[in-house]
Amino acid sequence: MWRIKAYGERSVYVGIALALCALASPAAATGFFLNQQSVQGLGRTDAGNAVAANDASTVYYNPAGLPLLWRDGAARETDTLFAFGTHVIIPRSDHINTGSTAATFATGGAPVSYAGPNVSNPTDPTPVPNIFIARRLAGGDGAIGLGVTSPYGLSAKFGNDWFGRYDSIEVSLRTVNIAAVGAWQVTPRFSIGGGLDVQYAQTKLVQAIPNPLLAGGPTVATDARGESTGSAWTPGFNVGVLFQPDEATRLGLHYRSGMRHKITGTAVTSGLPAALAAGNGAVGARSLLKLPAVLSAGASRRISNELTLYGGIDWFGWSTLNELRVSFDNGTADAVRTANFRNALAYSIGAEYAQSPALTLRGGVQWDYTPTVDGFRDTTVPDSNRLVLAAGASYRVSRQTHLDFAVNHVMFRAAAISITRNFFGGTAVASSTTVNDIVTPRIDTISLQLRYAF
Repeated sequence: MWRIKAYGERSVYVGIALALCALASPAAATGFFLNQQSVQGLGRTDAGNAVAANDASTVYYNPAGLPLLWRDGAARETDTLFAFGTHVIIPRSDHINTGSTAATFATGGAPVSYAGPNVSNPTDPTPVPNIFIARRLAGGDGAIGLGVTSPYGLSAKFGNDWFGRYDSIEVSLRTVNIAAVGAWQVTPRFSIGGGLDVQYAQTKLVQAIPNPLLAGGPTVATDARGESTGSAWTPGFNVGVLFQPDEATRLGLHYRSGMRHKITGTAVTSGLPAALAAGNGAVGARSLLKLPAVLSAGASRRISNELTLYGGIDWFGWSTLNELRVSFDNGTADAVRTANFRNALAYSIGAEYAQSPALTLRGGVQWDYTPTVDGFRDTTVPDSNRLVLAAGASYRVSRQTHLDFAVNHVMFRAAAISITRNFFGGTAVASSTTVNDIVTPRIDTISLQLRYAF
C-alpha cells in the first residue's frame, strides 16, 4: 500500500499542477491572444495597425508611428494625447459530449462512459480595458508613450459535474502588459520606435480527479479536486519602423518579443479516498509559460481625401509552446503535457471613410489560423480557424475630444477535442480519462474609446 500512496501522490501532482501553465478559453484572435487593444483598429479587424498611427494605441502596435500623431487636426496644437478604451468580450460556445470515457483500476482498465452534462457559454462577458498616453518632445521629431494592455487570456467556468471535468472545471490566464516606448522621425518619410515591456501573468486551473477504486467508474460525488494557481512578472521588448514612400502610402513593420513567464505557485489536492490520502495537501510548483513573439507587417493607401485602405499580416511564433512542463518543490519528477502548438498567421484588410469632418466610418475582414493541432487540443484552448468581421466609427465631439466605437464578430470552425489524461501512473490503480468533445465557439466584442488631446 505504501507504493500506491507514494506514486499516487506524484501522479496527482502530474494531473493537476499543469495549471501553472493553464491557458484560456477561445480568445478573439489566434490562440489565446487578445487583439482588443485599439477601438479604431478593432473596427477594421486590425488591418494596418502597424501603419495607422491615428491614435495613441500606436504605442502598442508600432511606436514608430508616434511622431505622425501630430501631423493633422487639433493634435498639432497640443503636446499630449490620451486614450482610454474598454472592450466588452462576449464569448459563446457549446461543448457537446461525443463519447467521453474513463478507464480505472475498478473497471479493470476497460473504458466506460461516465455521467456529465453538456455545457453552453462557460465564459461570462468580460471587459478588457486599455490606456495609452503619448507625449511629443521638443522640436516635434521625437515622442514617448506609455500603454497598459491585456494581450493574452480569457477564462471559463464549466461546473463541477460537466463531462470534461477531468480536463478542466475552471481555467484562466490573465495578463497585464505595461509598455514604455519612444520614437524618432529620422527623415520626413522614415521613423523608428520601440521600447520595453513588463508583463504580469496569473494562471488558475481547477479540475476533477477520478476515484480509481469505485466500481462502475467515477462519479461526481466521489471525485477528488485539484486547484492550482501561479503568477510571474516578465520583461520583454518591442521595436518597429514606418516608411512613407509617398504622401498617400505607408508601410510598417513591428516586432514584439516573446515572453518566457517563470510561473511559480501552488497545487492543492483534496478529496482523495483513504488509500490515496497521501496525495491530499499542497505542494509548491514552477513552470515555464512561453508566449509567442509577434511580427506584424502593415500597409495603407489613401485613395482619396475621404477613403483609405489598409492591409496587414501578423505572424505568431506559437511553436515555442511545444510543451507545458512543471517542476515540484518536493523533488517529484517533472510533469509534462504536450501542447504541440504551431506558428500561425492572420491576414486582414480594412477601410476607413471620412463621411464628414466630424464622422469617420470603418470596417474590415480578417482570417486567422489556429496554432492548435488535432490530437493535442483540449478544453482549455478549444481553438480553431476563424473569420472575423468588424465595423466601427469615430466622432469628433470637439477639437480636443473624440469618441470611437467598434463591433467585432468572430466565427469559428467547429473544434474537435479528443484528449486523454492519466492519473496515478506507475501504481496498481493507474487510471485514465478521455474527453471527447465538439466545440462550436463564437465571440462578439463591443468597444468604446475616449480620446483627448491636451
